[in-house]
Amino acid sequence: MTALVIAEHDNATLKGSTLNTITAAAQCGGDVHVLVAGHNCGAAAQAAAQAAGVAKVLVADAAQFADGLAENVAAQALALAGDYTHILAPATAYGKNILPRVAAKLDVAQVSEITKVVSPDT
Repeated sequence: MTALVIAEHDNATLKGSTLNTITAAAQCGGDVHVLVAGHNCGAAAQAAAQAAGVAKVLVADAAQFADGLAENVAAQALALAGDYTHILAPATAYGKNILPRVAAKLDVAQVSEITKVVSPDT
């Protein structure tokens, strides 16, 4: 069981909400991978690699990710989705713009505004 966290960042640092999401992903069990999609986002990727519980950081560093547009980030997440049992993003405007697109394309229900992970299957 492996979870993918879509990181919210400013290309230099991770947002605190991403760290909370990483913690929730770890509570789902298994490895936690973090997707850092941005442009010139090496510092944010390095910060993700240093976050507690992160097993792997995936970096999508390209001009089309510079503004964090949901269409582009969702497409990248969808390209990776087959390798993950859970896909998570912060409960912010950023995450709420990306995850519905991902869930719709995967034909799965989205669970929003999680306050606690009781078990990986609920």
